[in-house]
Amino acid sequence: MTLIVRKALSAVARVHGRFGLQLAAKLLHGSEDARLSSTGLSDTRTFGALRDHSELWITRVLRRCVTAGWVDFSGGDRPVLVLTPSGRAVMKGDHPATLLLPATGTPAAAQRGQRRGAASGAESELDASGQALFEALRRHRLEVARELGTPPYVVASDRTLRDLARLRPRSPEELTLAHGVGPAKAKRFGEGWLEVIRGVDIPEEGLRGAESPRAQPRAEAPPGPPGTAPR
Repeated sequence: MTLIVRKALSAVARVHGRFGLQLAAKLLHGSEDARLSSTGLSDTRTFGALRDHSELWITRVLRRCVTAGWVDFSGGDRPVLVLTPSGRAVMKGDHPATLLLPATGTPAAAQRGQRRGAASGAESELDASGQALFEALRRHRLEVARELGTPPYVVASDRTLRDLARLRPRSPEELTLAHGVGPAKAKRFGEGWLEVIRGVDIPEEGLRGAESPRAQPRAEAPPGPPGTAPR
């Protein structure tokens, strides 16, 4: 795992500030591309360093490096990859390369089924108020991504947003309890997420379910026959 991550980050360092994620994946896979040839990247040791894996799998690895904060995007309409200081430290071996790699060897149809199953399972964990918050967070993510000129998954994955909708953090520290949110991402996007969380009202039925049942007033005994003393 460590070697794969460092090779992936090495490719990002090669295309740093020049090309995007797809060309970095082609570089690692060893695919023929005129841009790789014209810039001499096809003659580097990184060319084909992960040729045993598909471009799709390599692209997923690179996206996870983005989520980890080791890779970022720069530019507007055509964002290019940049290696962050923490990513450079991981590439050089100064910091551990802790990353869950995508599964390999699964047919595409099965992968699609697994993704659908995982998505439906994750959605079933959210109640009505949580689902409403998740959708609000997704809209906010799209707005932020458009402002930055980056893909939405760079801001946060759906899994991260579901965690935020379920956990309902109230402070920057609590944000880091969600999947894929480290201190850097919490500092960069956290205030916007917290504003969304504070701004989404929980439906009344959700509030009633969360509240403790109130004590009901004791019913008065019906009056007895005339001339009898009350008990």
